[in-house]
Amino acid sequence: MVLLDDRGVADRDSAFAAIVDAMAAAGAIPPALAGRAVEAMIDRAELGPTAIGEGVAIPHAWCRGLERTVAALGVSRKGLGGYESLDGEPVHLVLAILTPPERSAEAAKQALFDAWLGRLRDPAFREAVRLSGTADDVRRRLRDADAAS
Repeated sequence: MVLLDDRGVADRDSAFAAIVDAMAAAGAIPPALAGRAVEAMIDRAELGPTAIGEGVAIPHAWCRGLERTVAALGVSRKGLGGYESLDGEPVHLVLAILTPPERSAEAAKQALFDAWLGRLRDPAFREAVRLSGTADDVRRRLRDADAAS
């Protein structure tokens, strides 16, 4: 989980870079793949909007060199500029999903996407996460949402 405002992130591409850097720092992806992963996310976003509305974006991309599907959540209390959204609203929550390019990885990506989509459709959950002050607050919100479901 990455609090984007705390890193001075204000736009889509910088959000992608901050989220991927956090993935690499946490050991979720090899640091050597970080640049390639950001480029893949930007290329995918240029094909069509990954911001699905209600302040949520789910950028997803294949990344050569990954061995497994990984994801991380970026939170912007202020909202990100330059992020085209289907409803025109600012993006506050960015769930980034990176997948190996093998077709066999699609099932894992879809399962992850589906699991998160339920949470992200809940207005109370979105607002609580967006207004969380720390990464620990967000983790607590996620645990609470898991326990309630």
